[in-house]
Amino acid sequence: MKKYYFSTLLLVVFLLIPLTVFADEKDTKNGSHPYDMVNSKGEVIKYEDYMKELDTSSLKKDENYNGSGKILPERKLPNYKKYKPYKSLSPSVPSGAIQKSITPYVVIGEDGRRVVDDTSVSPFKQISYIELEWADSWGWCTGTLIGKDTVLTNGHCVVDPDTQQGITGAYVIPGLNNSHYSYGAYQVVDYFVPSQWINTGDSSQDFAVLKLAPYIGENAGDVAGYRPIRQVTNIANQTVKVYGYPSDRINDAGTYSQWGMSGTVGREDTSLAFYQLDTFNGQSGSAMLNSSNEIVGVHRGGYTFSDGQSFNGGPKMIKPVYDFIKAAQ
Repeated sequence: MKKYYFSTLLLVVFLLIPLTVFADEKDTKNGSHPYDMVNSKGEVIKYEDYMKELDTSSLKKDENYNGSGKILPERKLPNYKKYKPYKSLSPSVPSGAIQKSITPYVVIGEDGRRVVDDTSVSPFKQISYIELEWADSWGWCTGTLIGKDTVLTNGHCVVDPDTQQGITGAYVIPGLNNSHYSYGAYQVVDYFVPSQWINTGDSSQDFAVLKLAPYIGENAGDVAGYRPIRQVTNIANQTVKVYGYPSDRINDAGTYSQWGMSGTVGREDTSLAFYQLDTFNGQSGSAMLNSSNEIVGVHRGGYTFSDGQSFNGGPKMIKPVYDFIKAAQ
């Protein structure tokens, strides 16, 4: 994460405490921007500030890195399940500008998902299980490593715009398979979400970048590798794959493994892509991967259109999303 000047909204001692209401951000006359960046401490990094930094620096080319593959011992993780109830992380309703209804998940017709047998190969090695702790519950999402210590996921996985509260803790486990893992488990120490996600729950803003601490001296991306992000405009009729950790399949099997499938982007608008790939709660935050395994969007949930058709979908990697993610890295 590059250095920027912060507009501090509240002072806290520890990272990853619940966020509070950001009333000032709702007034665009005060100079706020939908892609202003808010971190886990409630500090705001203004859009114009990080864009100046991006404009004056040479952005590194997004490259695929498969990681060292170093085998690390499993670590003792907090047992959230023992003390707190499970929280189904359902996306909020969209903004008034998006006339679609949204559900947490959709299995469309016959379930076409398959289990991933080998998560030691890319891109499955970079797809990660994220276990989340809230003040009164726990849950999980999916994310994808995009740098040595950064993960891309959904905004609703870390901040609930209805309550304005954030997670109190989280761990990221790359390549979790049959409830075992080889590449370490990494504590989330910070996160970055768009201010408009906190203020409105806008579907097109439902993404987040997580920052990870090293585990026994190793960074997650150095060990498991990371996926490149690809800026896009139109991806209709392109093939994408969406893999993650769906709760229905995990509960049926009794073990945590990756599931997913490939298909075609059937509809899109300027900021969202829609496809009839089957997903379920727990796959929130999964990457939309193109045929080159580049990230072109972030899966969010199920959408039902006014014509009655059901799709899954989420934010595309349009320029402001791409810029936000690059700045957060």
